[in-house]
Amino acid sequence: EKVSSKMLLNFLSNSLIHRSNQMLKLLSWNIQYGKGVDGLIDLKRIRDGVLETADADIICLQEISRNEPQTSEGADQLQVLQDYFRDYEAFFGQAYDRSGGVDGKRRQFGNLVLSRIPVKQVVHHPLPSPPDPEKRFMLRQASELQITDRDYSFRLINTHLEYFSEKQQLQQVQQLRGLHQAACEIHHQPGIDHPGTPFEQYKPSQEVIMCGDFNFTPESQSYRQMLEPLPDNTPDLLDAWKVIHPETIRDATCGIFDRNQWEEGPHCRDYFFVSNNLAHRLDSITVNLTNRASDHQPVLLTIS
Repeated sequence: EKVSSKMLLNFLSNSLIHRSNQMLKLLSWNIQYGKGVDGLIDLKRIRDGVLETADADIICLQEISRNEPQTSEGADQLQVLQDYFRDYEAFFGQAYDRSGGVDGKRRQFGNLVLSRIPVKQVVHHPLPSPPDPEKRFMLRQASELQITDRDYSFRLINTHLEYFSEKQQLQQVQQLRGLHQAACEIHHQPGIDHPGTPFEQYKPSQEVIMCGDFNFTPESQSYRQMLEPLPDNTPDLLDAWKVIHPETIRDATCGIFDRNQWEEGPHCRDYFFVSNNLAHRLDSITVNLTNRASDHQPVLLTIS
């Protein structure tokens, strides 16, 4: 499939601007397995939506489906997206891995990070799903990447939290905070290093960026819990939007066009949370408010 000439020109222009300004651009988007507001599944529209939003260095996507007859028409969406973004290294974190997929393949559903920046280490974490028998729910996960470049060193966590069960969502928030705390503790007290062996130690950065569809609103208990103070030697987490736009009404990230799923209308469920030692590097955060390729909108964070 060919990208339109106008879109290609915008892409190249954005790329030149990026190189001249030395900014790092991170895009986060729940793509709803490519299902647009019109009910059609089309990953080409997802590709185009990414390109029209930014020449992103790191692309974090949620709700990627593989060989799943019910949600992706049987397509291996990881392979399709890798074909669309060949200049990126792909890191797929499956929330579940089940039998019964198309042509006998595994059915998988999860989150994807595409990165043009070197990734030193990747760890995929299952998130807790404690019993909540009155609710329906999905298994959830978070992918933690150590991003290391000449100008950048931070951990990136891409995730998608539970929607229906607040009990599970609150425990998942605590797990994310715990991952950050554990990484900072290892940063200060690393293990004995044996390079080139399975016992090789990578000292994790204290800086972290968490992004994705958190499935909570800014008024919720989960949001407040995410931002509660952390123990000493663990930098607190901040809402990037509030750091950059402290007096501005937050842009909606879902419910803008899809009123069937989101009867409450436009509101926010997608965020970038950053450790406070990165706050001074935040440059901008924007939401693509016009794209209709998913029920959520792409969110772009730029750091210096």
